[in-house]
Amino acid sequence: MSKSFWLPLIAAIGTMVLLYVIGFIGNIEFLVFKISLSNTEIALLPIAIGIVVAMVSDRIVKSRSLE
Repeated sequence: MSKSFWLPLIAAIGTMVLLYVIGFIGNIEFLVFKISLSNTEIALLPIAIGIVVAMVSDRIVKSRSLE
């Protein structure tokens, strides 16, 4: 696996984990992953931001590899 695969993946996962941790510590409802016996709630904002970070870092890696 090349650097162009791992860097965006690690950036996306790291961003998602960081946002979920900030939501948990700060008790921010739209950043929290909740599990209860009746249902599971997943905050979609950290996932969306993680995907955007992955796309941006992928473009940066590709543009740097062309130089």
